[in-house]
Amino acid sequence: MTELGTRLKEARTAKGYSIEDLQEITKIQKRYLANIEEGNYSTIPGAFYVRAFIKQYAEAVGLNGDELLETYKSELPSPTNEDVAKTIPATPSRRTLGGRASNRFMEIMPMIIVALFVVAIIVIVWTLRQNSPETEESPAVETEEPVTMDITPPPSDQTATDNEEEEEAVEEEIEEEPVPKLAFALEGTQGETSTYTVSGAETYQLKLMASSDKTWLNLKDQANKTLYDSWVNTGTPYELDVTTTDQIRVRVGNVPVTQVFINDELVEFPTDKSPQNLVIKFSK
Repeated sequence: MTELGTRLKEARTAKGYSIEDLQEITKIQKRYLANIEEGNYSTIPGAFYVRAFIKQYAEAVGLNGDELLETYKSELPSPTNEDVAKTIPATPSRRTLGGRASNRFMEIMPMIIVALFVVAIIVIVWTLRQNSPETEESPAVETEEPVTMDITPPPSDQTATDNEEEEEAVEEEIEEEPVPKLAFALEGTQGETSTYTVSGAETYQLKLMASSDKTWLNLKDQANKTLYDSWVNTGTPYELDVTTTDQIRVRVGNVPVTQVFINDELVEFPTDKSPQNLVIKFSK
């Protein structure tokens, strides 16, 4: 077993994951995960996949994949030209692009024909209605209408005053109470951990979103009790009412795609480095 494999295995064991659990999290076959721990890279198809699997393994157990690859690069196989070629998508030729454009034009041609047919029918119907004798204007028949007079007594001063008071009461009811704005104070940053103090509200709601890729989320309260430890997928935000919590630690595995909100107000990460911790203290 290599030093890299030993470190990965220790991190997995500390998380309480089995090889099967890690396979479910990373979607990497467990035989590849076991071979990474043993340092047996010959069964993995190519140096590019070796590095990619190790990075994904590390991030799943809370380690920095890029730092591990740089630290133990001497233990890893170097990528060949063939591996690099696998990562570069083939550029379609002009003939292929032209064929696609032609096929697309042929697909929309029936819709164009139908649209022209409908327009022609509308023009024909409109022309026939213009030439129809029914459209000729007939002489207007004047009829005498009785003249009516609306005699309304002018409002008294008391009535006008009452109306003004009612309008003022309605305007006061319509006015909405201003939503209090939170105050964020950064106490400091030490290593991977930044500490904030949040004030300005009686209740607090935590929300975490992944914008373009999934991210690993671990939440602990002031008693170091784990509240959440799993993936947060794109389009499925994680929300938690933390009103009764004095402090919460938010550990994020993929900072660049992650947004953390308190009462829908964004909490800034000091850097894009992953993983990273946010310790949030609530002042009620």
